[in-house]
Amino acid sequence: MRSIDRVLDVIEALSNQPHGVTLTNLSSKVGLHISTTHRLLSSLTARGYAQQDKETGKYRLTMRLFEIGSRIIGGMNLVSISRPYLERLAELTNEAIHLVARDGDEVVYLYKEDMRESIVSMASFVGMRAPMYSTAVGKSILARMSENEVKDIWNRIVVIPFTKNTITHYDALLRELQITRERGWAVDNEENEPGVLCVGASIIDFSGTPIGAISVSGPVIHMSEEKRKLCTREVVESARAISGLLGFQDNP
Repeated sequence: MRSIDRVLDVIEALSNQPHGVTLTNLSSKVGLHISTTHRLLSSLTARGYAQQDKETGKYRLTMRLFEIGSRIIGGMNLVSISRPYLERLAELTNEAIHLVARDGDEVVYLYKEDMRESIVSMASFVGMRAPMYSTAVGKSILARMSENEVKDIWNRIVVIPFTKNTITHYDALLRELQITRERGWAVDNEENEPGVLCVGASIIDFSGTPIGAISVSGPVIHMSEEKRKLCTREVVESARAISGLLGFQDNP
């Protein structure tokens, strides 16, 4: 904990010196020995959080912290923008509603609204991470990616058969993603959680990048053909509307 405190002291001191500061002055500002300060700066520099000017020898922060903060803000904005559509989905379907963001090879759940007037509860929760190959939200994102990107992800992860329906072969996943592209939405047919069916659609930003997805999830016994059509239509329209607010222009 002491080392963490020292690193944060150095970062905060650097943040107050936008034009840079020498090692000696920084050491004085944070109240640490020069060798200790230099060691901390070396770690921050190696990780891309700080840099040293070759001419003046002064240290300053990079944009790395801004990049990280922007990701958090982006996630918060996504929840704010999506909330009205998610609440409407919950009203129309009376099923569980999810919003996720892609984070590397997985999705992270940013928002969940449980089924109304039901004793059944999904296992998902805000902050939970899940693989993309076994979830409707994840597959809707993968379907918007190139085959090389999908293959790279597949090669990096450990494929786990969560249920007897989980896709565990790469060729089968590619076929599923092709179907998803053609119809514009993904389905998780008891692939991630037994007895639960989900339909999902991706959220695309202004650059055409799939940054997240939304889904409607419910017990298979709730999902009649008519109910599935309702959930699919509404989740696709909601995802399209959210993507539009993020600047995405879907040109058929």
